[in-house]
Amino acid sequence: MVDPNSELFRAKQQVIYYRAEVVKYRNRILELERVVEKEKVRNNYLQQKLRVLNNEKIDSYLQEIKELQQKILELEVEIEEESTFQKIKGEPSIKQNTLDFYSYFNYSVVFPAEGGESVCIYSHFTIVNTGEEPLNDMVVCMKVMPVGAVILSGQISDPKLLQGPGTAREDIKWVYAIEDWRKKIMESGEYWIKPINPKSFSTLTLKGLEITVDNYKRPIKGTIEAFIYFDATQSPSSSLNKINFQIP
Repeated sequence: MVDPNSELFRAKQQVIYYRAEVVKYRNRILELERVVEKEKVRNNYLQQKLRVLNNEKIDSYLQEIKELQQKILELEVEIEEESTFQKIKGEPSIKQNTLDFYSYFNYSVVFPAEGGESVCIYSHFTIVNTGEEPLNDMVVCMKVMPVGAVILSGQISDPKLLQGPGTAREDIKWVYAIEDWRKKIMESGEYWIKPINPKSFSTLTLKGLEITVDNYKRPIKGTIEAFIYFDATQSPSSSLNKINFQIP
């Protein structure tokens, strides 16, 4: 057993931290690159209607991407140096498993007919695995704000339905990931969920999400965003976009 106060133990902890930082910065780069591409499409459209177009926003994104790429290079050097230190000490280096993935929402807003009672937002949440490593032990946290004013529902089941004999349910694809999930939703607006037997996939989708806002709670301004967790030692990966809505 490695002494937690030893230099080797601290070095291993540093390697875990650096890898978490690399994952975070790579996810940020992916997000910024998507934003840049979207801004380029927007610019092409605006160029047809305006003589002068301000490119400062794109330049700032490109500059941030450049800085993040430099930070990743620095972190990778630090990881390599830590691995070299472990080899000198005669210990096996930590195997590096890189997870490459991203997630996003697509959605549409449906307003009620005159006299209707609620506004509904219909959505799918998709996770795309672009790497070779399977996305095991994945947990998703969907945070809905403001707490108590918005109701999220979908094809998510109570995990108790999978307990006991004869409860193999092929129709259940997603379940709540914590026992006190109802309390968590009421207190913080967090929906902790996970897929059932994700195995190896390139695309995984939670279909049929429905976000409901009752008329008597309007006007309201809210957001729904998602975070994916794999390891408690690493920062979560946020979705490329979030659902923002403002209902008068």
